[in-house]
Amino acid sequence: MSSVGKNIDALCTKCGMVLAHIVLYEVRGVIAQVKCKTCGAEHKYRGSKPRTKISEIGKERTRRVGTKADEESRQAEAAETQRWLQRQRELRENAAIADYHMTGRYQRGDVINHPSFGIGFVEKILEEQRMDVLFKGNLRRMVMNYHAQEMA
Repeated sequence: MSSVGKNIDALCTKCGMVLAHIVLYEVRGVIAQVKCKTCGAEHKYRGSKPRTKISEIGKERTRRVGTKADEESRQAEAAETQRWLQRQRELRENAAIADYHMTGRYQRGDVINHPSFGIGFVEKILEEQRMDVLFKGNLRRMVMNYHAQEMA
């Protein structure tokens, strides 16, 4: 079954993170080319885990459960959740909630409904095609105002 046009998590070479991508094409049933849904970069599919350089293998340390970084991450997530809950409580009962589309144009203060992440609040417009949206638990960088001719 073909994966072309479907969403897949992959390492973005431009962003340097594992993000949502769209499969552009396959070669003999193997995913070959993807497009990042965050930055729009098209590149070879490299899987969902960053490759470790041979020189860094010896430098790796095992991650301990309950480290200070883990605790800070949990605290940050809890703070984002509290901000989201506050915004949710302030939301009027008849407030307009727009379904999220990459092609949509949004502004600060808009409320969107994402098919995977649920209700989100547009916090900041970064560029013409990028915005930060507060979802329950975290702040996500999203694409907006993305035109069909750029997808081809």
